[in-house]
Amino acid sequence: MYNYICETPEVLTHIIDNRKEITHEFVEEFKDKDIEQIYVIGSGTSYHAGLSAKNYLEEVLNLKVFCMYPTQFHRSEKVFNKKTLVIGMSQGGQSLSTVEGLDAATTQGLYTAAVSENPTALVFDHATTKTRIEVGNEKCGAKTKGYAGTTVTLMMMLSEWAIAKGILSEESFEGYKERMFKVIGNMPNIVNAATEWYGRIKDEFLPAKRIIVVGYDGNYADVLEGALKVLETVRQGVTGYDIEEFFHGIYNSITESAHIFYLGSKGDYKPRTLKLIEILKEWTPHNYLIASPEGVDAPTNKDCIVPFTEDPLFSQWEYIIPMQVLACLAPQDLGINPDIPKDPQFHARIGSKKLDGVRDAYKTEK
Repeated sequence: MYNYICETPEVLTHIIDNRKEITHEFVEEFKDKDIEQIYVIGSGTSYHAGLSAKNYLEEVLNLKVFCMYPTQFHRSEKVFNKKTLVIGMSQGGQSLSTVEGLDAATTQGLYTAAVSENPTALVFDHATTKTRIEVGNEKCGAKTKGYAGTTVTLMMMLSEWAIAKGILSEESFEGYKERMFKVIGNMPNIVNAATEWYGRIKDEFLPAKRIIVVGYDGNYADVLEGALKVLETVRQGVTGYDIEEFFHGIYNSITESAHIFYLGSKGDYKPRTLKLIEILKEWTPHNYLIASPEGVDAPTNKDCIVPFTEDPLFSQWEYIIPMQVLACLAPQDLGINPDIPKDPQFHARIGSKKLDGVRDAYKTEK
């Protein structure tokens, strides 16, 4: 898992550099289609990746992008505008809920596209086009490079489509790409800082039974994904909240047993985050700030203070890293192997994925 985290800059660079080949089938199919809105459906990390890409997509496309769990889309969403594209994402490719969501889109007469790392993904059989997330098969259940990799793949698909449609100029995209590579270039620094930070907090953190992640703006996807990663690997109760939602009642539940991680990205909520920490220090000693040094006058040894690029569209690739490192290293110290699910037969028993021993056990070169 740690190796996958370290490989993320490389795979993101690969996807961006090879975007035309990766997205060719999608662009060719939809470049002459009139699309007025987009749904991105997926579960877990795939859903969070859609949220992570949403602000960028809406900025460059000037179209509404909805992110939704596939079960909600399948069971209750009525789409009245038939000029709608539904993109179903599943890194492993075998999610039955994503299949049902794509089938529901087809039934409603909407355009469909599937995205997966698995070259023989089941979801590919239920959409008009298939696009690979070229990050390699992550053998552990808790995906890391696949989170950013899925986000970037989605960004590249719709950027290249927008260029083909004349919605986005090549010159404008080059500007976005330069910003992307600046963030990617800074990611190894974040990994190193996060690894050192974990070493400082592990003795305090390892006994934690209640864990909360708080953040805002473009990093809300990281709040949800960070909570999921720690929950999957440390296997304790973890919740993630938008900071304003936290203000509206959640604070009442804080006791000295709560361990709270704050994604304090640049913006008008950063000073309020620092104020929140000062208040909550009266109730719990376990507060961990993840932020750039600007505005942080009195960092503690528990904080992960490192210069993030603070790009409002792409820094979510950086801010997730400390939570991923925590989710990777803590279970090892707890004697948990995060590569092994608590019940390896869970998806077969509950019927959430189609596991046939072939599609779900694929091998790739990357």
